[in-house]
Amino acid sequence: MPKDRGIENADRYFGDFTKIIAERVKKSNRKIRILDAGCGWGVAMMGFAKRFKDKVELIGFNYSKYDGDTEKMKQQAIEKKIFTKNELKKIKNRPKFVYCDASKKLPFKDDSFDFIYSMASIYLYDNKIHFLEECSRILKKNGLARINPGFGLHKKVKRMNGKVEIYPEKYWEFWEIWDKGKEVKIWDYCNRIPGVKAVWKKREKGDKPMYIEITGNKKVDFKLRFIASVDMNFLWKN
Repeated sequence: MPKDRGIENADRYFGDFTKIIAERVKKSNRKIRILDAGCGWGVAMMGFAKRFKDKVELIGFNYSKYDGDTEKMKQQAIEKKIFTKNELKKIKNRPKFVYCDASKKLPFKDDSFDFIYSMASIYLYDNKIHFLEECSRILKKNGLARINPGFGLHKKVKRMNGKVEIYPEKYWEFWEIWDKGKEVKIWDYCNRIPGVKAVWKKREKGDKPMYIEITGNKKVDFKLRFIASVDMNFLWKN
């Protein structure tokens, strides 16, 4: 989980995401609510707060304070020159942190966010499909969620014995779908679900937008049953 990812990564991963938010902010006469799922140190949230000022309300969640909290966010905002110390004292729309398990029901009401984004954290969630369905539940009508599936830009891994290998494609995607003993390609499957779109453009060519998009006009049901997962949190910390 890259805890210090910033707002610049939103366009790198999600294409025209910040442009869509800017257009919504310009047209709206109320605050736009944005959720950063797996927000890490909150660097991206501070970038949104800087760009859109008090036109937006920002909330981010982590599994625990080990992954990031308000103090770490303020420290990073200063180090990365997003805000000065004096500016931080005056900021009216400072992002808020919530702590929860993203594999379970999220602690937010139905239809409560205009936008949701998640950069390279879903691979840490046990029940990834449930998380995506929860994003659909808490999105407002005409809301938009874009979820980056993981470290898709990583092409090679160096083993302890010095051997360099290319990650198998399915590990870039971080979950598998099986039906009657046969594996189903997840991108094709996602594009068949109403309200869902999978975008992944020539990732082997470099930095391209890659995300699963969910719109708030229809509550999403992936029609999948969770079987098992690898505990990436355990592997990450140990």
